[in-house]
Amino acid sequence: MKNVRTWVEVDKKALKQNIDLLRSMLRDGARFCAVVKANAYGHGLKEVSQICHNNGVDAFAVDDVDDALFLKEKYPSSLIMVLGYTMLDRLEEAVVAGLVLTVYDKEHIQKLQAIGTKCAKTALINLKIETGTSRQGILEDELKDILDLVSKSQHVKLVGVSTHFANIEDTTSPQYATLQFGKFQQACTRITEAGFTPELIHCTCSAAILLYPQTHGTLVRAGISLYGIWPSEIIEQTLRKQYVTCNLKPVLTWKSRIAQIKTLPMGTPISYGLTEILKKRSRIAIVPVGYWDGYDRGLSSTGEVLVSGYRCKVLGRVCMNMIVVDVSDVPEPTIEQEVILIGQSGRQRITAYDIALKTQTIAYEVTTKINPSLPRVVV
Repeated sequence: MKNVRTWVEVDKKALKQNIDLLRSMLRDGARFCAVVKANAYGHGLKEVSQICHNNGVDAFAVDDVDDALFLKEKYPSSLIMVLGYTMLDRLEEAVVAGLVLTVYDKEHIQKLQAIGTKCAKTALINLKIETGTSRQGILEDELKDILDLVSKSQHVKLVGVSTHFANIEDTTSPQYATLQFGKFQQACTRITEAGFTPELIHCTCSAAILLYPQTHGTLVRAGISLYGIWPSEIIEQTLRKQYVTCNLKPVLTWKSRIAQIKTLPMGTPISYGLTEILKKRSRIAIVPVGYWDGYDRGLSSTGEVLVSGYRCKVLGRVCMNMIVVDVSDVPEPTIEQEVILIGQSGRQRITAYDIALKTQTIAYEVTTKINPSLPRVVV
């Protein structure tokens, strides 16, 4: 990409491949919903949603109402669901736009009824059931009162019921997930017996899409897998042991450039705090990316980047807007040459998972914290 020093590339062919693969794994009657919250897991909300829409995806899930309004304006006929909390003073915008809002308390239902009456609109809600994650959700002993309130609210329509698994990515044992799924099924039965017929029954995340088809319901929420990243190493290994072919393809490549090249003698200290001392005469490159851009400070003296297919170590501390890397092994590096932070160069590859291991986190965090202001380019 010209005239940009740090940017993210989004591979539309890889994204289409992942969409097609995940769709092929769904049970009959399950609708495919692309989870594009957190700037599409760092890949770019605008870019990813456009590719998804072009490939027949007509349901999107986001965390906040602003993203939902953006998508509804672009794709007015699509299902747009807000999974996160919506402030009471933003509810009217959401109702007018026809968004599906996740709710789990009486205050929001009462407010939505008042707004619906005022605007002559029907508020569309998704009830979140608490089954064992201990986050958002309606507890078992609260459900009857919530359903009674919804039934009395003429301008509130229950279109969805959902829950979220707590440890489905972290263990090979299905015990807790099975317990949660059982509680969810019981809640759905109670909702049906109360006279409701929600069309969106969903609890399936990426890991459940891949391993637990019995949970697919009438809609699945494809998150991290949509972007070609395994929910966890456990999920990948479990699937491969079952001899299931599932070749997820990473969608994101994160690039920067060489800003300066210099040769320094042995014993030269590098970057803030003088935390790294060159053990030999070295050729170094300055790369204009840092923790402001989302390149984790935990990669100080441990991270690697790719230049012309060579792995190059990060030297010293990651700075706010730049890093120093050792390019001694790279033949004839040049100013403004591409540097791969996440992605492939030649036979070498650095994945979000690789970075997560070095920074003691998860791949989700690695991609989602790439600064949203960096350009996203579809390739």
